[in-house]
Amino acid sequence: MRSSYTSPYWYPLVGAAVLVMSGQAMAETVKWDALSASEQAVLKPFAAQWATLPSKKQQSLRHWAAKSPEERARIKQRYADWKQLPPERQAQVSRQLKRYKEMPPAKRAKIKAWHRWVKTLPSAEQKKLREVWPTLGEAERKAYMQTLRQRYGG
Repeated sequence: MRSSYTSPYWYPLVGAAVLVMSGQAMAETVKWDALSASEQAVLKPFAAQWATLPSKKQQSLRHWAAKSPEERARIKQRYADWKQLPPERQAQVSRQLKRYKEMPPAKRAKIKAWHRWVKTLPSAEQKKLREVWPTLGEAERKAYMQTLRQRYGG
């Protein structure tokens, strides 16, 4: 009788473990001097501790530095807005985001298309939609959307 340790069914597991471990061993930090001048300018607050940062953190910071100044400013503002939300609202938004990420791609695409369409509406109509939408039931939402489509197309 063969031992389960020599049975071929677990070989892929060992192979995967070896790849993961070798990948972690191969992930090396980047020296500060190897960064471009623009990366160094953006990441200057991290210069003193750069050599001690894990590779994953360095990669994340380099990704941040590669963004345009406008994009970094937009992200910072959204984060500041997020921190101003009450904890209950943060939890609600987190749940909604989790639910969205778990949706099938086709449904997410439909939601994205709807959001793009809403952005084409006049700003006063967008504001009204944001105010009214949470108070409407499913049937009322469909009727409201039908009215908007008749008025603005789409």
